[in-house]
This record gives sequence, C-alpha cells and structure tokens, in this order.
Amino acid sequence: MNPYLGKNHIGYQGSNLGNHVFFGINPTNNQPFETPFYQATSEEVNLALELAQMAFEKYRLISLKKRVLFLQAIAQKVRANKDELIHWFCAESGLPKNRAETELERSCFQFEYYAKAVESGYALEIKEDSADPERKPNPKPSLLKMNVPVGPVVVFGASNFPFAYSTLGGDVASALAAGCSVIVKGHAMHPHTSSISAQFIIDVAKEYEMPEGVFSHLLAEDFTVGQQLVQDSRVKAVGFTGSIGGGMALQKLINERKEPISLYAEMGSSNPIVITKSSLEKRPEEIAQQISGSVLLNAGQFCTSPGLLFVEETANFNLFKVSIIQSFSESDLQCMLHPGISKRYFERAKEHALLVNVLYEGKKEGNFIQPSLAETTASEFCSNPQIQEEIFGSYLTIVVCRDESELKKCLETLQGQLTTSLYTETSVEIEDLIPILSAKSGRIILNGVPTGVEVSFAQQHGGPFPSSLNSYFTSVGWDAIKRFQRPVAFQNFSQEFSSEKRLFNENTFFLHFLNGKYE
Repeated sequence: MNPYLGKNHIGYQGSNLGNHVFFGINPTNNQPFETPFYQATSEEVNLALELAQMAFEKYRLISLKKRVLFLQAIAQKVRANKDELIHWFCAESGLPKNRAETELERSCFQFEYYAKAVESGYALEIKEDSADPERKPNPKPSLLKMNVPVGPVVVFGASNFPFAYSTLGGDVASALAAGCSVIVKGHAMHPHTSSISAQFIIDVAKEYEMPEGVFSHLLAEDFTVGQQLVQDSRVKAVGFTGSIGGGMALQKLINERKEPISLYAEMGSSNPIVITKSSLEKRPEEIAQQISGSVLLNAGQFCTSPGLLFVEETANFNLFKVSIIQSFSESDLQCMLHPGISKRYFERAKEHALLVNVLYEGKKEGNFIQPSLAETTASEFCSNPQIQEEIFGSYLTIVVCRDESELKKCLETLQGQLTTSLYTETSVEIEDLIPILSAKSGRIILNGVPTGVEVSFAQQHGGPFPSSLNSYFTSVGWDAIKRFQRPVAFQNFSQEFSSEKRLFNENTFFLHFLNGKYE
C-alpha cells in the first residue's frame, strides 16, 4: 500500500499533522472506505504555499525542453499505473469502467497536448515588431511580446471528473505547462483517486529533478483549507470546476484580498437544445434518441449535460415526447457520484416539479436514478427564472413554444451557458437564432448534443456568467494555458545585447526565442 495514502502531499513529503480525518464513501452502498484522510492544518497549508513560491522561482526558469519532458512523463506514469487508478475511480464515483478508461486517457492526452503547446511555441504567443530608427518624427523601437507564468496556482478538484478536472486534470496540466507551480485542493468525494494521482505526479517531479513544491496536494472536507489558499498573497490564480454557489463563494473570498487575482471558475449550465420545425417533422425519433442518450450519460453528471429543450409544436411532437419517455423508462438506474450529490438532486427535482408539468418521474433507489422528463410553456418559462436553473443530474425540461416569436423570447431570457445546440434541416430557420445564442453561450453545436468536449486548440469551454466567471477564457484546449500567464513586452532588446546574458538567465523564455532554441 502507498505509505502516503491518507496524508497531504506537501512538496516531496507526506504530512498528517492534524486530528481532523474523513473517509471516502462508496456511493453504491453509502459505506465508508477504511483509510482515514487527514485534513490539512493551517501550518501544512502555509508550508505548501511557501514551497510553491520557492519552486515557482526555479521552475519558471527551467528549460522548455525539460518542462515538455516532465509533462509527457506524467502521462506515461499514469498510463503505467492505470489499473490502480481506474479501480479507485470506479469505487469512489460509482461510474462504470469504460467511463474511467476514457477519462484517464483524456487526462493523459491533456498533459501531452499542453506539452506540445509549449514545445511548438504556441503557448509563448510571441509577437515581434521590428525597429525603425529612421522613422520620422520619432524613431520606432523594437518590441517583442510574449507570455510568462503568473506564479503559484491553486486548483480545486471537481466532484464529477475524478481524473479530467481534478488532480490529473486540465487545470493542473495547463498551469504546469505555463510554468507555474501548482497546489491542488483535492475533492473530498474521491480522496483515494486524487491522492494516488498526486503521488504519481510527485514521483515524476522527483525523477526529473523539478524543484520541491512545484506540485502539492492538500486534503480537506470543509472550506477552511480552500479559504486559506485563495486568500494567501503568494497565490496568483485559481482554477475551479463546480457549482455556482461554490464559485461565487470563492470569488467573495478573493474579493477580500489586498491584491486582486483571477478566478477561472466553470460553474452551472443547463445547455439548452433548440429543435426547429423542419428537424422535428423529418426525424423526431432519431433526435429523441440522440438527446436521450446524452441525458442518460453517466446519470447526467456532466457540466455539458442537456437540461432544457425548446421546441415549436408540430404534428410529430407527441411522437418525439413518447420516444424520450420510452428511452428514460427503459433505462437502467445509474449511480450518482455521492450521497451528498444525490440528496441535492432529489431536492432540486422536488423544487422544479412545483413549477412544471412532470411527464415522467424517473425511478430512484438509494443513490441510483433514472432520468425525469418535464414540460412547461414558453410563458411559464419566461415568468419563472428558476425553471432554467441547472439540475445536476439526468433531468430534462421541454419548453413548448407556439411560434418563432415565443422561441426567440425564451432564448433571449436565457442566462449564460457553456453550450447551446440547434437541430435544423435548413440554415434559413436558424439565421435569426445564431446571434441570440452566440451572446448566450461559449459553444454552439449544430445537429448534435453538447456532451463530449473535444480537447482542441479551437475549443471554447466556458461561457457568459453564470456558466463561468470569465467568458474570455477556456478551460479546455491550448488556450487554457493563457489563464496562468501574463504578457510582457521587451523593448529595444537586440539579439546581440541579450546574448551577452547580462540581464537574462540562459533558460528564460526571452533567450530561448532569440537564440532560436528550446533546450
């Protein structure tokens, strides 16, 4: 057994100075696992912060080639130990093995993908403007602008992605790729998975002689550790994936700081889908099956799970509804991630039922659920903003619109979303909808469902508030690295001057670029 399991990972050391312990829970039977996990004390948090600050000053100057190899090696280490990780992923989340395997590979890919962004020079985002000393009336200086790391970063693990948005997630990978040291506050719902993941990252850091403190992992089941982390002056950025309430609580804490910093929070989204008349008339059952499959995926516990469906009623509308109800009623019950999450799901479903007409109430047993389907009118939707609030879990509400005017009015009342989707057979039907939806969401999908977020340099995973706190940035794809960087412009630094190394260490970004090398 891992000797550090249950302890906080502070730099290269395991630590359990406190008396506050908690246990992971098996959501399939609500029974605790046997290993006690020690919540980090204030002293341990401070030590992790101290090491992170010292490590950052060294790590930011390490050659880009070594940084690339470090990131790639993390992916290799994880793949070599996938059986242990997948075991605990499934045990602590109740999610199936195929989901665990897919998510683990996604995590590995992210470390390799962000390494490529560094290796290719994309992450530096270099912009060069040559000098013109003869320009009149004033000479033009040379300018070179590039991105540099901001400093130590805090990442909060997500409950619903024990790999891809937690200790092995994209926030960690992109922050390390940016040149920042990282402290992860592991999620209490999957402490085994996150702690073992942390140990593998630390093993690789040691092997590649990274400065101690480049990565730390702290345990906690309450808010005290997170509060201390985000309010410490040594922390320069925070990554968070979770609820609106959790994100806003962190923002409130950050607002109390003397020095403002950025919180990159991905929060709530109902991911609306619009079905136009042409598509509902032509393929009602096909679309119903696609949407049902998306809602059913892992009990709807995705940030991109669809929760709202807008339709203009046609002759095939009842056939469409019957097809969805059949899919839901015939589906197997699926386990929710944690008893705390299922409890909140049942509470939200009960509140929601008071505002809508429930067409099918899914079965439930313990933490296991079937999807539910509800229906409301456009006027009721516009009059009750609560209807559009996210229900975290497999719950779909159909909003029935009498005509295009009602449909547009509904879409205009939407809060910010991570995604919106459009089903149509002709572009004419959606010409007026695209401007509305582009103002409401970060990603628009044509004739498809929102689940499944491609890791790509062209991806945008983040949208207007309250889906995220900063719609300018994405938490997926190469541009995710920019969250943990800031631009610096160098004026009048010729290659000849910089090559004397009087002002710059030989491993800085600046000299890497000017000397044309990444080693």
